[in-house]
Amino acid sequence: MDGDVLAFAQVMTVILSSAAAAVTLFLGARAVWLRTTPAPRAARGFDESRIERIENAVDAIAIEVERISEAQRFTVGLLAERLPARPGERAAELAPPSASKRVNTPH
Repeated sequence: MDGDVLAFAQVMTVILSSAAAAVTLFLGARAVWLRTTPAPRAARGFDESRIERIENAVDAIAIEVERISEAQRFTVGLLAERLPARPGERAAELAPPSASKRVNTPH
């Protein structure tokens, strides 16, 4: 055989054996990974007690929200009784500060 052909055959043998070894390692690692990975759990069945707990929690939240809204209505009623009906009656209280006073606003 010619020297160039022999060198080409040796290089191709190394390349093909390296590729075959890489594929073999990949397939072996994949097989080990699939064996060690736990199987996906089956979908949970219908759990009546869990649904009941969720319903109870939603009912409790609804009651608390109703209590908060009642407290707001009560507070608004108290404030409406305390404050005058027309804004003109409180004009002195709501007037802007005089020009001589310096107003320090946070930035």
